[in-house]
Amino acid sequence: PAFSLQLLFPMSCAMLQASTPSRQARPATHNYARFISTRARARGFVRTSATASVGNSTPQQQVPASDPLNDLLACPVCFQPVQRGVGKNKAWTCTPCALSYPDKGTFAEMVLESNASVDGGAEQGRGTYAEQRILGTTTFERPQVSFAYERGWRQSFSWAGFPGADREYAMASEFLETTPSGPFLDLSCGSGLFTRRFASSGKWSPVVAADFSEAMLSETAERMRAESTSGVKLVRADARRLPFRSACFAAIHAGAAIHCWPQPELCVAEVARTLKPGGMFVGSTFLTPLSRLGQFLGDDSAVAPIEQLAGDQLWGGRGEYKFWTERELRDVCARAGLKDFRCTRDQQYIMFCAVKGDPTV
Repeated sequence: PAFSLQLLFPMSCAMLQASTPSRQARPATHNYARFISTRARARGFVRTSATASVGNSTPQQQVPASDPLNDLLACPVCFQPVQRGVGKNKAWTCTPCALSYPDKGTFAEMVLESNASVDGGAEQGRGTYAEQRILGTTTFERPQVSFAYERGWRQSFSWAGFPGADREYAMASEFLETTPSGPFLDLSCGSGLFTRRFASSGKWSPVVAADFSEAMLSETAERMRAESTSGVKLVRADARRLPFRSACFAAIHAGAAIHCWPQPELCVAEVARTLKPGGMFVGSTFLTPLSRLGQFLGDDSAVAPIEQLAGDQLWGGRGEYKFWTERELRDVCARAGLKDFRCTRDQQYIMFCAVKGDPTV
C-alpha cells in the first residue's frame, strides 16, 4: 500500500514524510496514546454515528423549512426523508427505521458506520463491527492529508496532466453550462477546493459538500470561513449509499475522486439515483499509463489487449486505487443509465460528463 501511494502521489508523500516527526523523536507514551486513540476511532468506541431511537422518547419538533437540507437528506438505510430536531437535540431522525443521525455542528453525520447502537442503548456507541476500508478511503481520513491537500498534495497531480484547480473548474463549468440551475452536490469534496468555486458562481443553490472523511469536512469548513463562502451545507456521506433523496440534485461533481471510491459501480449508480432527470454528472480521475500511448496513436483499442492483460496487476484494477480507461468510464456510466458521455483528456488526466435520461423527452 505504501508503494502504491507513492506511485500516485510522489510529491505529496515526500512532503508528509518531511513534515512528520520520526518514530525516535516521539515519546513512548505518545505512541501508545495515539495507537489507543486510533484503534478506538476505527472500532467505533469514540464517535457515535446513527443510533436507534428510544421508543418512549418525546417526538422532536421539525426544523424550520428554511434549512435547505430538509428537502434533500434521506436515511441511508431506506432513503426515506429524515426530520431534524430543534433545541438541544438536532439529530436527523428516520421514523420508519427508528434511527437518528447526529448533527456535528459543522456537518450532518449521515453514514451507516454500524449505525444502530448496541442493544438499543444510545450510550453504547456503534458496536464492534467496522467495515474494512481500502487505502483510497483511509488515506484521506488523516488530518495530515487534509491539511496538506491544498498545500501541495493536489498540485502534485500535474504529473498526470491535471491542469490545476482554476482550469479544471472552468472545464467543468463548460460541461455544466446548459444544465438548469438547482441543488448541487460536490461529492468527495475533499478540502472544498471546488465546492467554494461552485458556491461562488451563484448558479447553484444550495451547494452540498459531501465526503466520507471528517478531517476533509473540517478543512472545508475552515477554508469556507476564511474565504467567507456561504450557501454551502456539509454532509458526511458514503458514496455507496448516498443519504439523499432520489432525483434531488440538478448536477453532481466529483473531482479527482472515482479512483478512490470503493465499489465505484455502486457509487455511480447512487449518483444516477440522486440526479434529477436531465441532471449532469461531471467527474475527473486518473487514466492508466497506457492511455498516454492510446492518445498518441489516436486509438485506445490499439493498447486494449495490453490493458486487459496487465491492467489489474500493474495499475490498480483490484488494488487500493483504480486507474481507469475511457472505455471503462463510459461503461460504468451507461450501466447506471447515464447517457451522452463526453470527455476531455490530456496524458493520464480525464474529465468526463454524462446525463441522466429524462423520460419526458
